[in-house]
Amino acid sequence: MTTLQFDIEDQLIQNIGITKIREFIDRQLVLLRLAYLGEKIGHEICISGMDHSLELDNAREEAWQEYKSEYRQLFP
Repeated sequence: MTTLQFDIEDQLIQNIGITKIREFIDRQLVLLRLAYLGEKIGHEICISGMDHSLELDNAREEAWQEYKSEYRQLFP
């Protein structure tokens, strides 16, 4: 793990508190990691040659058919 050091205004630390600032930075790092993973997954899908739009449409249709068969009484 890498440690980063950067300047934060004293007034900000006094007003918000170091714990809240750490929590904020931790959340931002989680979001940054998720964004990176999303881009990486998207890239891998793209280079795989798989038609993800078609796969998504098929999965939606399959889920809808399963839902309809399970709740048949709602769909005369």
